[in-house]
Amino acid sequence: MKKIIVAVAVILSCSNIIAQTEYDALKYTQNEITGTARYMGMAGAFGALGGDPSAIKDNPAGLGIYRKSELTGTMNITMQSTNSNWKYNEGGVTKNSFGNATDPFKIGFNNFSLVFASPTWRNESGASGLLSSNWAFSFNRLKNYNRTATIKSGSSASSMTDFLSYFSNGLSEADLSGTNMQSGSAYDNIDVPWISVLAYEGYLINPGSAANSWESLLAPGETVKPSFTLSEQGFVDEYSLGWAGNFSNVFYLGTTLNLLRVDYSMFSQYGEEFSGLGGMSLNNTISTTGSGFNLKIGAIVRPTDYLRFGLAVHTPTMYSLEDNYQSTLNFDTQNRGSVSTPTDGYNNFKIQGPMQINASAAAVIDKKGIISVEYDFSNYTGTKFMDEEGSTQIYTEDNARIPNTLNNVHTIKVGGEYKVTDNFSLRAGFANSSSATKADGGKIMVLNTTRTDTEYLLHNGTNYLTAGFGYREAGWFIDCAYVHKNLDQTFMPYNSNLLSSNLAVTPATMTTKTNNILVTLGFKF
Repeated sequence: MKKIIVAVAVILSCSNIIAQTEYDALKYTQNEITGTARYMGMAGAFGALGGDPSAIKDNPAGLGIYRKSELTGTMNITMQSTNSNWKYNEGGVTKNSFGNATDPFKIGFNNFSLVFASPTWRNESGASGLLSSNWAFSFNRLKNYNRTATIKSGSSASSMTDFLSYFSNGLSEADLSGTNMQSGSAYDNIDVPWISVLAYEGYLINPGSAANSWESLLAPGETVKPSFTLSEQGFVDEYSLGWAGNFSNVFYLGTTLNLLRVDYSMFSQYGEEFSGLGGMSLNNTISTTGSGFNLKIGAIVRPTDYLRFGLAVHTPTMYSLEDNYQSTLNFDTQNRGSVSTPTDGYNNFKIQGPMQINASAAAVIDKKGIISVEYDFSNYTGTKFMDEEGSTQIYTEDNARIPNTLNNVHTIKVGGEYKVTDNFSLRAGFANSSSATKADGGKIMVLNTTRTDTEYLLHNGTNYLTAGFGYREAGWFIDCAYVHKNLDQTFMPYNSNLLSSNLAVTPATMTTKTNNILVTLGFKF
């Protein structure tokens, strides 16, 4: 494996510095189930139903269902907590180390939409052909990054210093000290990873007995107490312009052009207390901004008044992004102090996200009940990195690793609605998204990376439980929903797959529970 990494570094040493990994691609391209209160009350199972602003983002043909124009807005209140368990061994006994972080509740907006229903001259009883041509502008918040987490362990035989020494093997002391540079510092050498320079300057690694080899500063058998804190902020927003047509009240065809905005920031701190006294903490600050676009095309067929079938295709989103990052290492080893990377760490790049296929079906029961199911397939193994010009050349090895790290994701949504009266309805739903990462995946950092965040999260699956109700009058309506989201992840502080088995790091489990209360107010005209 080390030979592979070195080979990659040689290939890339004459090109731009690489900073991204497959886990970054997933972070920016994996969206949540979000939308209006009616949509969320049925867990987003609206692909074959339409007639809702958030249904349009799944299947644009749902815009063709509208008979009246509509103005809609959705407010949500979010309450979230993240629980962790980092198991450790003490005296041959496995123990648990629990962590909990609760975010203050936040108020935000999920959706705003304006729909124009435009009947054609054919729109009369018994007519066929294009009966209406509808347009819509909508805003949807596809993802909310806001989260804090705290993870800690009682003891570990594996240390980040073990990873850093192994990762730095092959680099000379002149490389890490910068004495071989005619001008500038070791950080200006594009063949040297910044995290190895930090480790050297912080006395976390020492020269080994062999040439250009490195060893952890820890004594054999010395253990550490690791801890990790994470704070994330930001969002992915979508702005859409859509059209859909109603053909004979049987076939509906629609499309949307979608512009996306990404705004993400993260602060993390990984620390270790050494059993032989001293310790270290590595602080990382990263911010990512950018934009993207995609096209969605969908159709709905209504063979009878009681059945509907939907199908939609979402083209891969093309993102143009910029990363800015800096890190600081605080150390208490044979010396005590702090060192930081340069403040101008940045990278501009593009990501081609996954293609998505959406299939759905719904049944209307006695004009009082609805049962709806939806299946989404997202081709994450087809995700690609590109440079600013759209070339994949410098990302050849990174893109080749994506199918070995990411899974294609399958999402199942099931929802129901029952009209208690002509004006009042009850709703409920369930949704599940499968694991987006392989269980044995590892974060590979190439030898010319400027990033120093070694940690990564494996996605094990996401579940949604939802319920809601709605009240409708001729010219207005109000919907309310409660959504419980359970995100299951595995935390790894660094990739110990490269280390000997006795230094393998124990992963931590991390579960984020999000409770949302949504209120949608709409007016028909």
